[in-house]
Amino acid sequence: MADSPVLKAIAVLRRLAERGEPVGVQQLASDTGLNVSTVHRLLQLMVQDGMVAYDAQARLYSVGTESIRFATLVLGSGSLTDRVRPIVADLARHLGETCAFTLYEPRTFTKVFAIVERGPHPLGYDFAVGTCDGIHAGASGKPILAFLPDEEIERFLAKPLASITERTLVDPDQLRRQVRQIRKRGYATSRSERVAGAATGIGAPVFGAKGQVIGAVVVTIPSFRWHNDRLEETAATVMRHARRISGILDPTLARESGAGR
Repeated sequence: MADSPVLKAIAVLRRLAERGEPVGVQQLASDTGLNVSTVHRLLQLMVQDGMVAYDAQARLYSVGTESIRFATLVLGSGSLTDRVRPIVADLARHLGETCAFTLYEPRTFTKVFAIVERGPHPLGYDFAVGTCDGIHAGASGKPILAFLPDEEIERFLAKPLASITERTLVDPDQLRRQVRQIRKRGYATSRSERVAGAATGIGAPVFGAKGQVIGAVVVTIPSFRWHNDRLEETAATVMRHARRISGILDPTLARESGAGR
């Protein structure tokens, strides 16, 4: 980690948020690789500003109200998620299933679930907002992988890839074949690649400024409710909503689909 107090403070705050529960200084130091004294000093500064809360009796730290307020402002009016959420919600209503919008993090070749909207069914698959994993796993990531520049794809495939379930593809040649298929038809499909036995996923790429892929829209349908004869209609609906989001991010885009790049 760079020798920067700001980056160190961000690392500590990020780990607090990822844990989702109060934690002590020693554990945070272990998680971040920072000295205990450094972590303690940063926490005390963030407590003063309200970004971190401290339970003196338990000697544990957690995300503070100022961090929550900041996150609310980021997600509020005019933000990317605020503009995209109505489209994802419309897709969830239309398909009656859980839908999500993921954002690509190029530095780590990962995608993060930024928006999740549930359908009306009481039994349905759910995503946790903020969950982050590889772009090779599931229909939430493969549309991103497929529409990256070829050299970026090859850099990613040169890395060891994690198997999230036994159905997660990690073989580079198999993934290259899937990339070609996804580019041709404009959408990706998956089954139980992120959660074993959980759902069928259908995802389409979302493009930003200058036509670069920046994320994906995905619907997940529990296996007991999925029928293969729904594929074409469902995929067309997902792609249509993905194009709507792309149009918000860059009105100059006039894509029928991501196919044919």
